[in-house]
Formats: sequence, C-alpha cells, structure tokens
Amino acid sequence: MQLETFYNQFQQKNSRYQKLVGEENFTYFLALQLLRPLIGLLSHRSKVLDVGCGVGPISLYCAARGLSIVGIDVSNRAIAIATDAQKNLGITNARFVSGELSKKIGRFMLVIASEIIEHIADDVAFAEILVANLDRGGWLLLTTPSSENALARIGWYRGFDHKVGHYRRYTKVGLTKLLHTAGFEVVYLRQVEGMLRNVLFTTRLGFLIRGIRGPLIPIFHVLDAWFAAVFGGSDWQVIARKK
Repeated sequence: MQLETFYNQFQQKNSRYQKLVGEENFTYFLALQLLRPLIGLLSHRSKVLDVGCGVGPISLYCAARGLSIVGIDVSNRAIAIATDAQKNLGITNARFVSGELSKKIGRFMLVIASEIIEHIADDVAFAEILVANLDRGGWLLLTTPSSENALARIGWYRGFDHKVGHYRRYTKVGLTKLLHTAGFEVVYLRQVEGMLRNVLFTTRLGFLIRGIRGPLIPIFHVLDAWFAAVFGGSDWQVIARKK
C-alpha cells in the first residue's frame, strides 16, 4: 500500500494525453528511438506487456501501431488516466490493469520495463518475473539509471534517487550479469542521456523542456550525446532476448 500511495502522489501532476506521443516528443525521444526497431520485428497484433506503464504513453504508441497491449502499474490513478486516454483516442487493442507484476500473467513477445527495475527492492526476482512473461525468443526493452557517469560519481543524484524511490543505479557489468542470470541474452546495451538532458529531468530546470520543440529536439540530442560520450550517460538502454 505504501508503494501504491507513493506513485499515486507521483502521478498527481499527470493528466490524460490528448494525442499520441510521437518522435517529436522530447520526453520520449530516446525511448522511441529504441522501441521503433523492435516494433518492426513484431507481427501485427503481437502481445506486448508494458510494466510500469504510468499514464500509458508508450502503451498507446505501440497499440496505434497494431500491437496488442497490456499495461500494468501500481498507481490506480495512472491506470484510470491511461484507460480514459485509450477510450478518447478510440484505441481498442490495449488494456490497462492496476497492481504490481508479481507473477506470470501471460506470454508476450515484447516486455517493456522502462525506468522500473531501479524501484524494485528485489531486482533478481523481478528480472525472473520479466523472463517468465515472455515467449521463448521474446524481447525485453529495459531502461534504468546508470552509476557510470561523472554526476553519479560525485553523488549528484543521491537526494533525487531517494526522493523518487530508487533503490540503486547500475553498472554495465552488474546489469548484464543480472539479466543473464535471469535467463536473458543481452543483444544491445548503450549508455544514453548526457548531463544536459539529465539535469532537466532531475532538477527544477525541467520547465525549460517546454521550450525545446521542433528542429531543436534532434539538435539538442546531438549535443547531449557528446556530453554522454565524454562524461558518461545517466541511463542504460537495453534490448535483451529470452534464451
């Protein structure tokens, strides 16, 4: 109940999406870059599980591209918003449920767990649950904070991580070992989100995001990628496959 209360409070600032997110969306720019090639590998109406779906932007993006979506989140407020958005957007191939993913609930060709595993106390058990919900050869898209960057090394994120409920950040070796032990083969692992982008999401400077629009978005990310290459990215992007 404590976890549910925390995320209901976290979702207070969110409201229903009036339109589907797209490649021009600053917040989801990196996530959609990772997701698009995976969608191309899946057949029409392939089953996708979005763990920690929040108010449903990624779930609805996938559903609009012909995939069959189940979104799950501990925040019943977020699920209510996602369900309302689904109805208003006329999407029928998505379903949203409230609760924790604590067991196998189906067989999916793709499981999305974006910025979730760092919030889970027992990440070993959680990784095993993720693999249990995949068909053999199914895909995992996972993103999670990295500890291998300049800001993490000086303790910059300590207060932020505590505030948002992060149990940990990951090293490349630690994350790879965790997924391999659970039954995944890591196909792709990349460090992204340099200092420029990350500061916007972890400080009060987030209001500046509203001013980054149109052609400024890819230009910003080219510059931010340079910072990630030099100082280390704040986030891991992972694509893995069930063995």
